[in-house]
Amino acid sequence: MRIRSINAEKMGLSNRLTLLNLIRTTPGVSRRELARLAGLDPSTVTKIITSLLEKGLVIEHGVRDADHPGRKSIMLRVYRDAAVALIAEIGVEKTRIAKGFLDASFEVLDEFDTPPKEDEFFSVFAGSLRKKAFSFPHTAYCALSVAVPGMVEWGSNVLRSLPHMGWKNVDFEARLGKLLPEMELTVFTANEAKLSLIAEMFRNGGVSGLHSGVYVYLSQGVGGAILMGDKIIHGLSNTAGELGHMTVDPRGPLCHCGNRGCFETFVSIDTVVRNFENLGASLPGSDFREKFRALLRLFQEGNDAARRVLEEMGDFLATGIANLVSILNPDFIMLGGMGSILPPSFVAGVGENVAKKTPGATSPDFLLTTASLGIESAALEGATLMAMNHYVKKAVK
Repeated sequence: MRIRSINAEKMGLSNRLTLLNLIRTTPGVSRRELARLAGLDPSTVTKIITSLLEKGLVIEHGVRDADHPGRKSIMLRVYRDAAVALIAEIGVEKTRIAKGFLDASFEVLDEFDTPPKEDEFFSVFAGSLRKKAFSFPHTAYCALSVAVPGMVEWGSNVLRSLPHMGWKNVDFEARLGKLLPEMELTVFTANEAKLSLIAEMFRNGGVSGLHSGVYVYLSQGVGGAILMGDKIIHGLSNTAGELGHMTVDPRGPLCHCGNRGCFETFVSIDTVVRNFENLGASLPGSDFREKFRALLRLFQEGNDAARRVLEEMGDFLATGIANLVSILNPDFIMLGGMGSILPPSFVAGVGENVAKKTPGATSPDFLLTTASLGIESAALEGATLMAMNHYVKKAVK
């Protein structure tokens, strides 16, 4: 009898989570649609929705025509302010701090140049939290969730390696806790590419139904995330997805990691920008992201130097993607970060090159695509989702 009661309790929790997550991903959904999508009895759905309304997690938001004539459906969505998380994105050049909400939206509170030295960074970061974030009572935040450009020991908040910043084995939570002892928040840290993939699977209907894929995060350096069997793979030492350090030319340029010919030494945006400027022309912009956007504009305008530099990038990008296709045979590969703004003609050319390099391995159903979320929002939205996924598991009990 006890076993049955435990199973029933677990099933009830699972049903509540299922319905709340369906409302999060499909705002405006009706009770009738929830019953169909979740495969639950309408009376069970009504009971759970009543509970979620009472908890303030869900709100009724408007009415629309139902499938049956003469009937109306009440639309449901999560209550945005039911939970608020403190989120941050540490970038090689810029760091942003924001508030994230239950519907996965966020509001940026502060942005500053990222100090490369650890001590200076944590001092500036803690100061920004005190000045910008804690004007909102920090006890009201449900978590602090942070995206970082490097390897993170999953579940420990230890930043194992941020190659472009020279950081190794940094205990993020402990370092910040010494400067902000009053901040009693659950802390999450994760790789920016993994968080960006989480955001895409939440938002992007084009891939949300697929079960395996690779997210290639193009920025200063190259990161990645691997989805297999609907789960993001972390690996034995939490470094799965570090695509940037896949060797594509053993005699190639020296990488930040100390090896030669890493994937990112050919396709990272800072490399590509420098390759163009080494031809004698400068690009407008105050950072590599702005310069790379300018380079893409020149490419689309038919500039010959821009075409040659990007064709070289495309060749190496195709080589790396071909390796991933041959080894993993995924449903999709998504170009994210600054890869999200690559021109369709460029991506199509890379896809054709990949097919040539992987005869017999590329299925007609294989999808090479660009991310739907840009570099300005993907990691922050993923960090918000990481915090809120933790929050809702407690909130629906």
